[in-house]
Amino acid sequence: MIISPSEKQSLIVSLLVILYILECVFPYFDTFKSKAAHTLRNGIVIGLNAILLNLFLVPVALYSMNTGWGLFSRISLDWKIELVLTIVAIDLLTYFLHVWFHRSPLLWRFHRMHHSDTEMDVTTGARFHIGEHAFSLLIRCVLCSVLAVKSHFVILYELLFLSNVFIHHANISVGAKLDRLYRIFLTSPDMHKVHHSDVQEETNSNYTSLFSLWDRIFRTYRISRDPKHITYGVKGLENDQTVPQIQLRSAIK
Repeated sequence: MIISPSEKQSLIVSLLVILYILECVFPYFDTFKSKAAHTLRNGIVIGLNAILLNLFLVPVALYSMNTGWGLFSRISLDWKIELVLTIVAIDLLTYFLHVWFHRSPLLWRFHRMHHSDTEMDVTTGARFHIGEHAFSLLIRCVLCSVLAVKSHFVILYELLFLSNVFIHHANISVGAKLDRLYRIFLTSPDMHKVHHSDVQEETNSNYTSLFSLWDRIFRTYRISRDPKHITYGVKGLENDQTVPQIQLRSAIK
């Protein structure tokens, strides 16, 4: 199945809107000080990032795909096998990159902008520092070049990845029983709530964003019996929630 970039974008935006409506009607945490102000702050960050990404980074990513010298261009594989290998390779790299952003003091300065949100909802799923976007994308471009991944396979992966990211960041719950089934295969809402805890031992767990098995394999899996008791954010950055503070102080403080 080939999905165009515009179709992917439309599907992702539609899902974001649906999840936003659901979390407004059925919020898991009903403690938001101002949902509108929170949305506006994160929306400004997301909008600025989208402009910069499309102007400077997306062309680099497109250039890195379909290389004539990469692995998949030199061996003959059934397209289904190549698709699976592409998705697994990118998702495994994404897991290790996430771990790196937590364990490197320099990279954490950028990544903690995402974690500093004290009221997590679906917009938090796209609230990242542009420095993190740039670093992650350039590392992924190396993998794409080495493997000669096909651009339409990457688009399909990104559709799956972003859809699950928005689902597990949304201020909703799928219920304890369904969440247990969900996280057998994918990163579930209850899994990712733990990752956004302001307790360091919990923050440094559940690094997966799509396939939950990486956390199980590398022993970084952690679950909370009662996610309602989780406090979101980064200690010391609780009050740095204006757009300039989000962009600057979370990265340099």
